[in-house]
Parts: sequence; C-alpha cells; structure tokens
Amino acid sequence: MNKAVFRGALSAMTLAMIGASALAATSTQRPVHPDALRAQPAASSAAQFATPTVMLLQDVAPWDSSANETILNNLGVAFATVSSAELAAMPAEALDPYAVVIVSSDQPQAFYDVLKDQMGKLGKWVKTGARTLEFHAADNGWNGGTFSGTLPKGVTTYDAHDLTNMVVRPKWSLMKGVPTTLSGSWASHKGLNVEAPIKTIVTDTAGNPTLVDYCWKQGRVIATGLTLEIAHDLGWDAAKVLENLIAASTSAPGCQHKDPQ
Repeated sequence: MNKAVFRGALSAMTLAMIGASALAATSTQRPVHPDALRAQPAASSAAQFATPTVMLLQDVAPWDSSANETILNNLGVAFATVSSAELAAMPAEALDPYAVVIVSSDQPQAFYDVLKDQMGKLGKWVKTGARTLEFHAADNGWNGGTFSGTLPKGVTTYDAHDLTNMVVRPKWSLMKGVPTTLSGSWASHKGLNVEAPIKTIVTDTAGNPTLVDYCWKQGRVIATGLTLEIAHDLGWDAAKVLENLIAASTSAPGCQHKDPQ
C-alpha cells in the first residue's frame, strides 16, 4: 500500500472513530428533565441583585404554579426560595434578615411534617419584629400533603372544601378590588379555627373562616385556606386576593396595617 492510500485509509478510520466516540458520548448524556425546559419567571433587574427580604417556603411548585414568584418579580421584591429541609437546618437567627415568609399552598406530606416542627421557630420570628407570616394553608391538592401544625395564637386548620366563598369584611384593605363572592373548583380547601379578637375576612358557604388577618406582638399573620396560586393561574375570583396579600406583606411588613384589630 503506497503512502497516499495509507493516509486515506487512516483518515477514514480516524473519522469513523471520532464519530463513534461522539455518538457514545451523546447516548450516555443524562436526559433533560421537562421542568428544565419550562420557561421560568424572570426576576426584575433591580431585585435580581438585591439581598432577599422575602422567604418563599416550598418544596415544590403549588399546583405547578409560579404565581407567587411572578407577583414578587412584578413588584420588584428580592426573594429566596427555601425548602423545608433548609428551613429546619437554619438556626433561629438566620431568619432575622427576612421581613416576610410566604408559605406556599399544596405541598407534599414531607414538607408539612417538617413545617409542623418548625412552627415554633416561625412564631418567635414573626412576633419579634416588623415581620409578616403569610401562610397559604390550602393543602390536599395535587401534591397530596396535609398540614396538622399550629399557627401563632393557636390557629389550626381543618379540611373544608367549598366551591364558593364570601368576603365578609369587604372594606378590609386586603379585599380591595376583590369581588364579594369567590368561585372556583375548589375555591377553598381549608377552614381555620380562630378565636376573638382574630378577625375573619373570608368564609365559605358553611361559615368556616377561610382567610384571617391578625397581629402577633410586633408581627402580622395572614392565613388562608383559599386555593390562591391555582386561582391566579386560571383566573378565578381569588386571583386578586393573592396579589393583594403579597403586595401588603412586602410593602409594610409587621403589625402596621390600619385595619381594626
């Protein structure tokens, strides 16, 4: 075999080996998870580099929704998404830089199991400063978990699914622009056990409180069994409620609101 023929054969062999190697490398790459291809809500340019003042507490997206993130970004609020495991690993003082904690609806059972044990930490945090705990208590959703813990001032939750809710304090600041009747499928998943002087803002048709708003020492607690995130995505009546809650929590954290307490 002359040199020209040998070089030609060697080149062909080299190209074949390179092609086979590339094919093997491609075939062993990890498949891209569909969630990685899903468009993510972009942070506003100002909030993108700011120190987070809001903790969005969730293990998974409630009802596959990014409504909480979208509203926070639209408001230009810097936030950090924190898992239940990360919260459990935090010393109490690590919560101090946060002015607001938002607990997302519809989480898996492991999340609620951890959260139940962390409510004491959150309760102490919210009452010792100008801080707001915004607790979206609608569970038993797509992710199947049930919360059985206790919120500040002894507020607990219980199953109460309803297609319709009523705003019983329409002049309350959180209800600005909200229709007096809230419909959805389901409009609410949870009722709230409360005692005076805690004010009930929304109830279901059976009279179960589904949104309450109260001061806890220096802090504020807003708790609701309304299905807020999916309502926002699907354009149900409670969509405006979610926008109002997040705007109020982030603009004036703590027991600063002018509604009667």
